[in-house]
Amino acid sequence: MRDGVRGLLFDLDGVLIDSLASIHACFNHALRRLGRPTIELAAARPLVGPPLAESARALLETDDAGLIADFIRVYRERYAARCVVETRPADGLDDVTRALAARWPLAVATNKPSEYATVLLEALGVRARFQAVCGPALRGPPGDKAEVIARALGETGLAPDGDTRGLYMIGDRATDVIGAAAHDIPTIGVLHGMGSRAELLEAGARWLVDDLRALPGLLERLASARA
Repeated sequence: MRDGVRGLLFDLDGVLIDSLASIHACFNHALRRLGRPTIELAAARPLVGPPLAESARALLETDDAGLIADFIRVYRERYAARCVVETRPADGLDDVTRALAARWPLAVATNKPSEYATVLLEALGVRARFQAVCGPALRGPPGDKAEVIARALGETGLAPDGDTRGLYMIGDRATDVIGAAAHDIPTIGVLHGMGSRAELLEAGARWLVDDLRALPGLLERLASARA
């Protein structure tokens, strides 16, 4: 058993925000521009969360780096213009992040470029509640979730000398669970996001909650736990 709670790391898409409709529209915008068939909303869901290059590779069914780069460029043209107006807060975002930030340090660790993540959280009025918002650079390599989490830990100082006891990841995809496990951080899986219960459990999520509103109660129990 891990003693108490010292800090919380959050994924973004599917956890703090509902971005599925916007991402789906941008997928189809890029597919049309590249002369490919579009996809239904349900087909976009499993592609939200991993790095965009991985989703582009799956949609285009190619490893052609140039074609993948074209897809990402066209996708981001639309996303930059439309993401703020098309993205919705997850249910309970304002109340829950306010309550949690009053108790513990919070940070965001996302595969979305940090520039977009920051803009979205500012638009939703909650950016100031997070000590760090970390994602890959817009024009840099995608990295992976473990690298993004490492950067969040460094920027917040939440893991002095590599000690991650009392830290928790809140995510909705296997990539969140696996990336956090690389730092010995357990994951609380949320079921309102893009991943299924089966995906989260198979990846090793330690706890599951239905949505953000269920988080404070679980965290209170973890905060009072003793080895």
